[in-house]
Amino acid sequence: MKLAIISLTLQGQKVAKQIAQIFENDHTVLRIDLFHKNVKVTLEKIFFQYDCILGIMASGIMIRNVCSLLRDKTKDPAILVMDEKAKHVITLLSGHIGGGNDYNLKIAEHLGADSVITTATDVIGKIGIDTLARKYRLNINNPSKIRLINKALLEGKIVELALPPQFEFIYEDKLVKESYRKIPSTFSKIAAYYNDTVITLTPMRLVVGLGARKGISKKDILLALDEVFNALRLPILRIDALATADPKKDEKGLLEVAKELGVPLEIVSLDELRKFKDSQCSESVWVMKVFGVSGVSEPAALLSAGRDAKLIFRKKAINRVTVAVAVANHP
Repeated sequence: MKLAIISLTLQGQKVAKQIAQIFENDHTVLRIDLFHKNVKVTLEKIFFQYDCILGIMASGIMIRNVCSLLRDKTKDPAILVMDEKAKHVITLLSGHIGGGNDYNLKIAEHLGADSVITTATDVIGKIGIDTLARKYRLNINNPSKIRLINKALLEGKIVELALPPQFEFIYEDKLVKESYRKIPSTFSKIAAYYNDTVITLTPMRLVVGLGARKGISKKDILLALDEVFNALRLPILRIDALATADPKKDEKGLLEVAKELGVPLEIVSLDELRKFKDSQCSESVWVMKVFGVSGVSEPAALLSAGRDAKLIFRKKAINRVTVAVAVANHP
């Protein structure tokens, strides 16, 4: 998540700084920028640069200043507001596809605030098809039909969910099981059906970039992956590929993990890593000294994920393993 926080008062500015400090060690938060006052001008400048914009202000101020900037629910950032005493966090826009409700819960949990979510499917304990797509990193091929599927869920109708064998783990999600009836599928895409309405979901490529010390064990790598994917609230079965640098191509532990997960271990050359430049990536003095590249896990994940990929978990060192996760912005 790339988060922008806009405050208006000195107390609001204090809360914004507190939030930034809290999330320093949350590796699912890639960037936090703080802005103070000048709400209209700030929103016009930053609107599409962040995944989530949090205003520490009255909801009316945010609503009046954001209306002219809205384009499409599949592209607009999540918009949240919070009072300056940090008692309530409210999702205003993009609660589902934009991840607003997830960001809301994360911020409220860290601050001990009340989370205010008004989207109907969430209120009745169902997972809307757009929320399911965001959670499991799936591209919605026909978003115009989201409303029809979610309406059927709200009315208590039976919505069928066709899951290819490799994605049957999705049905282990309690909310998914309570919202849909599973049917088998022989296709690579996931689909939801209600009467004549069909909505298809195509998995986006999700890659884990790995750096590891020599002789790392399969057990240690799997423990690191469990920690990372618990933070992402995803099962490790969602991984499409592992990626690392060519000096690690014969590392036994990495090969064993790839085999156990049934995914390829993709090798990125040091030359590719050296040439790759992306503002999402951080730099490691140690890696530069040893391998002559600024990093391994983050650029390897992004390169393997493909065009327009973005990090969803910045690199973290866990027991001699460094892990980063990237996902493509397209199927």
